[in-house]
Amino acid sequence: MRLILPAVLAIALHAQAPAASDPWKQLDFLIGKWRGAAGEKDTPLGAGQGDFSFEAELKRHIIVRRNAAAYNSGVTHDDLMIIYLDAPTAPPRAIYFDTEGHVIRYTLSFPAANRVLFESESGQPGPAYRLTYWLEGASLNGKFEVGGKTYMSWTSNRIDRR
Repeated sequence: MRLILPAVLAIALHAQAPAASDPWKQLDFLIGKWRGAAGEKDTPLGAGQGDFSFEAELKRHIIVRRNAAAYNSGVTHDDLMIIYLDAPTAPPRAIYFDTEGHVIRYTLSFPAANRVLFESESGQPGPAYRLTYWLEGASLNGKFEVGGKTYMSWTSNRIDRR
């Protein structure tokens, strides 16, 4: 009887333990559809604008970002990024694909609330890439860096929350 009681208590306590926190909670500020704009000096492609979205898919097992942008120079750009977890307790990772043939694997970190940093994994060919998003009031700002230098920056406004 002494051995059974501790086992029953352990099972009861485990059943009452809070569920694991949502691994996507830190990315909730991104979810929705956005319209972004970059000024003439914010990108080497000239001023431009585009729409992008972050949507939870597969019962919140991944987050998918889709992006389409057009610049005054006539250049267009489309990309797709999938954010995923290798394991429930591991930090999120991402893989990025674009119309120029780039494939970038990112690790994610969260230096502050409503801020996420995507850094290319070491060992990949090419320069280091860094993509940062941060919420500032109602605006979602972004910056893309290549080799430690800002390549592009933009400001976005939400056009739909999903």
